Amino acid sequence: MSFENSPSLKEFEQGIPAKLKDPSARKKKFRIALYLLLGITALLFTYSFFSTEAAALLAGKGNVSGIVLDENTHPYQGYIFILGTDLETSTDTQGYFLLENVPAGARILIVANETMGREYPINIIAGKTVDIGQIQFQETAMPEE
Repeated sequence: MSFENSPSLKEFEQGIPAKLKDPSARKKKFRIALYLLLGITALLFTYSFFSTEAAALLAGKGNVSGIVLDENTHPYQGYIFILGTDLETSTDTQGYFLLENVPAGARILIVANETMGREYPINIIAGKTVDIGQIQFQETAMPEE
């Protein structure tokens, strides 16, 4: 024990205390607070980074958007899927859709309703939103049973 960390005589005026102060306790508390602060800062930095386009570019993900119209060129109300992923959305009242965080590369976009769907090949570019424009979804007659 170094001389600076040794107890003072004032601590022993009333006799030997039941428990002496730990001279390194203050340093331990400071270290714990510092590590907690660094950990929280790292978590916030990581979260903010992964919500940027740079993270999408590094992860190889992009977005796809477009408008789906029916055979009469009215906005189509349907579902949008990317084959081989769990990504899905639905069109809004204007037929518009946006799918985010789609893995980059050649993908198959599926436009569907409750009974049928159609495939459209697309190419997703990492860090970009690919606008495929207008798609015309044509329903075909179901075979009679």
